[in-house]
Formats: sequence, structure tokens, C-alpha cells
Amino acid sequence: MYGTTLRVFDLGIEGWHIIWNDPLNRDHSRQIGRAEGKDIVQLGNDSRGLKTRWRFTEITANSFHWIGEERSFESDPWQITYEHLARRTKP
Repeated sequence: MYGTTLRVFDLGIEGWHIIWNDPLNRDHSRQIGRAEGKDIVQLGNDSRGLKTRWRFTEITANSFHWIGEERSFESDPWQITYEHLARRTKP
């Protein structure tokens, strides 16, 4: 999964409009992101019409935990589709 992400903060919704695009695979996602406690949660839809949720948890100055989830319908449980642990490296 490769692509470009554009995030624009909207004071009116107190959140971010997020557009992710992968032109090579003709894939895209639109989400709204907001802080939820210490986490960042992005909710939206992808190019297949699935509901998406990206959660960024355990956020520190040097690391975070990214959990990508999807589901077909609001009544379906979230299914984890990918998970990343990111850490800043020293130069």
C-alpha cells in the first residue's frame, strides 16, 4: 500500500479532512480525523465502499501504534486489516 495523504484541519468540525490516494492501484480513502482522548481516530470510506477506521494509539514523541480496520456495514464488527508499530530512529 503506497500513496499520498492530504490532511486539512477544519476548525468548524474540530477535526481533519483526510484524503489518501494510491493512483497506481486506483485506490483511495476519505476520512474525518479527530482526537479521542490521547488517541487520533479517523473514520470514513474507501474506494470499495467499505467503512474504514484508522486509530493512532500509544502516541509519544518517538513512536505510535497504527491500527487499520474496516467493515461493510455499521452493524458489522470492525476487522483489523493491518497494524503498524512506528518508532523514530536516530540519524
